[in-house]
Parts: sequence; C-alpha cells; structure tokens
Amino acid sequence: MEENQDLSGNVKRLVSVLRNITLAVQIVPFACGAIYIAVYLSYMFASDYLMTVLDTIFYISPLFCAAHLIYSKMLRLCEWHRAACVVPIFPQVVNLVDYYLISLSEIQAMVFTLTAVAMTVTLIVAAYNVFLK
Repeated sequence: MEENQDLSGNVKRLVSVLRNITLAVQIVPFACGAIYIAVYLSYMFASDYLMTVLDTIFYISPLFCAAHLIYSKMLRLCEWHRAACVVPIFPQVVNLVDYYLISLSEIQAMVFTLTAVAMTVTLIVAAYNVFLK
C-alpha cells in the first residue's frame, strides 16, 4: 500500500514538473521576443556605446531560437508558438542580406522600421493565437 502511495506521489510530482516546464517553454519566447523588440526599437535613439552594451546583453543566438523550436516540437505546441520562437531571427536575416547580398544603407531606416513592425505583428498575432484563442 505504501509503495502505491509513493508511486502515486512520484507520478503527481512528474506531472507537476512537466506542466511547469511546458508553461515555461510556452511563455519564454513571448517574453524574450517582447524584450528583444523593445531593445531593437531603442536602437533608433541609443548612442553607439549604448547600442554596443544592448547588443552584448540582449543578443539572442540562432541556437537559442532553434532550441525553443525543438522544445516546442517535443511538447507538441502549435505553429503560432513556433512563430514566436523565430521572432529574434528577423534582424539577423536582414543583417545577413545587408552584409552578403545587397547593401541596404540607402533604405536602412525603412528596412529597420519594417523589420520592427514585422516582429511586433508576428509576436502579437502569435500571442493572440496561443493565449486567447
């Protein structure tokens, strides 16, 4: 009888841990995405020194995004959650295009604004579909 109660307690603890992990994996991309967008928008007003500090503190590696995509897939979360996971990649794609394909220096302000808008819209639509639908 005591072994059955121990087993039941262990199962309840494991279910609780799984729920907490799922909740964390579900919320972290949205929180990080919102912070990242705020930092990205602050670049319009920041000095070069402050931009360097912000880049150092808030840089999000593509590996971080890939890890969240893997966790999302493992926990069978929806496509909208995966969209939120890739929001921090948007500026990096723009930087790669600027560096390797076409120089965006002439239209840099417009590209910056469009990137920020795309990130914000993606995050809001994903949040709506994940948390409110």
